[in-house]
Amino acid sequence: MDTISLETSQNVTIEYELAGIWERILAFFIDTVILYAYLILVFLLFSWGDSDKFLSNDIGLLFYLIVTLPVWLGYHFLCETIFSGQSIGKMALKIKVVKNDGQQMDMSDYSMRWMFRIIDIMLSFGLIGVVAIMSSWKNQRIGDMVGDTSVIKLDPNNKIYIKDILAIKKKMNHVPTYEGVVNFTEDDMLLLKNTLERAKVNPNDNYRKLLAELARRICDQLDIKEVPEKRTEFLKTVLNDYIVLTR
Repeated sequence: MDTISLETSQNVTIEYELAGIWERILAFFIDTVILYAYLILVFLLFSWGDSDKFLSNDIGLLFYLIVTLPVWLGYHFLCETIFSGQSIGKMALKIKVVKNDGQQMDMSDYSMRWMFRIIDIMLSFGLIGVVAIMSSWKNQRIGDMVGDTSVIKLDPNNKIYIKDILAIKKKMNHVPTYEGVVNFTEDDMLLLKNTLERAKVNPNDNYRKLLAELARRICDQLDIKEVPEKRTEFLKTVLNDYIVLTR
């Protein structure tokens, strides 16, 4: 499994799984089907059932190209700009384009990727792009390399659920301290678990501040007046309480 670590604007490092070659190809295939469907639909509307007459009309063909060519060429640029790094195909496959430095992508980033589609995909029928992705440790085509971008999974295969935690970590002898934790959701506890794990791997000030903020908010929810001094131990206790009380 290939992964990439991105640093957020709050200087917090988050690890994402990179999209694979087949996911990117399938997303491209979906987008291509959509584009061809658009071309056919416009053609049918313009010809009104008389395709021979329409094809012999130079003005009609010119107008058809004016309507369809910009969409065909600019589809990916427009979609990724409007939908923050996703085309319709990428949405379907739950993958997304991101900057490798963790910053928000802007028009110039999308433009760079779009311009190099000519080399990666159009002129080489996708061969250059495929070879580049397969030979890059970040699964990047040339447009990604130049624009310093990568395509990540939004729903990775290694997603962890509370049931997975229960299967691994049995707390038979753990006595719950905070019964109010049952009011939290699985997503709340997964966020807590993942933050604790990342703070252990990256023991820096930013994660210490994040743990402090989590501890404060959990105390507010549990109606605890003062945040315990040992915040990490407190958060681990909250997580274990939830596992025991909701299993």
